[in-house]
Amino acid sequence: METEDSGKDEAATPGHLTGRSSKVPPKVPGKAARILSWGGTLLGLALLVLALWIFGKTLHSYDMDEVVQRLGQIPWPRIALALVFVALSYGTQTLYDYLAALSVGLGIAPARAALAAFIGNAFTNNIGFSLLTGTSLRYRFYLAWGYSPLEIGQVVALAKLAFINGLFLFSGITQIIEPVRLPDSISLPFPTRVLGWLLILPTVLLLVWNGLSRGNILVLGKLRLVRPTQSLLILQIAVSCLHFAFAAGTLYYLLPAEALRAAGFHGPLTFLGTYMAIKFVVMFLPVPGNLGVFEGTTVAILTPALPAYPVLGALLAYRLVYYVLPFAVALVALTGYELSARKGFLATLLRRRRANRMA
Repeated sequence: METEDSGKDEAATPGHLTGRSSKVPPKVPGKAARILSWGGTLLGLALLVLALWIFGKTLHSYDMDEVVQRLGQIPWPRIALALVFVALSYGTQTLYDYLAALSVGLGIAPARAALAAFIGNAFTNNIGFSLLTGTSLRYRFYLAWGYSPLEIGQVVALAKLAFINGLFLFSGITQIIEPVRLPDSISLPFPTRVLGWLLILPTVLLLVWNGLSRGNILVLGKLRLVRPTQSLLILQIAVSCLHFAFAAGTLYYLLPAEALRAAGFHGPLTFLGTYMAIKFVVMFLPVPGNLGVFEGTTVAILTPALPAYPVLGALLAYRLVYYVLPFAVALVALTGYELSARKGFLATLLRRRRANRMA
């Protein structure tokens, strides 16, 4: 339960955990961990530069004035629908943290879990380097609310597990039901539907293993970690699938309706297979916001069926509404939280300053 006096969530600590203490500092990474962290950062920056170079070469063959003009031609009703899907996608993503916290046994208020998840996801989506952005921000919030590093680590791990399982499962299901329509220049060694069945296999095996396992503790050496119940695990994966579906709807409503119908996309559900094929490819490249990679892959897959300039205009609009706009909101929310958290500290400093002047 959350109380105004304590300023933190007071949840019963499960017996299998070592306990919660706001005084427990996070572990300081060793030299090897710091080297790996910097190495990952440099690799991500190198990939970002490469992606921008590739996308720049793609754009070089187009008239950017025409692209911007096509962006302005997107009807406002479709932009409004896209914004609704953005809100639904980010709102669904906030459930990752809350359901993970339930699995660990933390009695955190939904509003707090949503705040940490939204800000963490918005920063990760735009800046990349999840460990340095989204994960660090979550540690900052949860430590301030009185949770231990072990509990926070399990929440983050379970949220990531749900995301990955949703990515594989939903990518597989959409390829089985409505496979991506690849251009002639792209070929696969086996049919797309076969790939779909292969993609859902890891999640199915995890669900079978989790359903047959006994107890709610997973022992890994000296670590005793929480294993989510089957119902919570299924719910987490369903949330992940909804998150991707709403993201696909965002891009669908920014693309020209007539061209979509002409290409055989009669509604957002028929677009899911194409979007998830693009998303699956780019998710494994640690480039901030998939910048360049997402656009380049989308252009390569869609332009044989759709006109190039409207696709580029839609991608620019997608970048603005799905990445930049939530990032701006997250910056405002984080600023407001930090100011609110330091209100008492600032008030104390002012009182001391007045007392010193009077003395």
